[in-house]
Amino acid sequence: MKASKKKLLIENDYDFFLYGISCSEKAYRLCFALNNKLKAAFSKSKDIEVHEKNQTIQFKFHMFTFRNEEMFTDYRLILNKTGNKFLVPEYKQADYLLMVQGGMPYSGKDLILKKIKEIAFVQTAFEVDPKKIKSKENFIF
Repeated sequence: MKASKKKLLIENDYDFFLYGISCSEKAYRLCFALNNKLKAAFSKSKDIEVHEKNQTIQFKFHMFTFRNEEMFTDYRLILNKTGNKFLVPEYKQADYLLMVQGGMPYSGKDLILKKIKEIAFVQTAFEVDPKKIKSKENFIF
């Protein structure tokens, strides 16, 4: 009797809002401005490590986090570039990526984008559909 094999297929959840931010300021200045605009308290977190496929090369991207306990929402501000490597190469114009995940209502996504654009030194900000980017596996951490 031949043993049957079963495969477990796991589909990752990309249920979050993602914003690209173009800004030449240092991360701590952007965090301070976001703290004021979004009533947040971003703090430095462990860096995201991304490994190149079939190589031992590893890249680290700085990350700052804030958790809104009342809304059950997590905010992650991530540098999009380290050295010559991009976390999301499809959006090289974005210096930072803001990931918002959790209990935020869908109607709040436009308000966040508006508040980001109000920051004087932000050149531009835009919404990114995480389901349409090729490098979405970089957001599994």
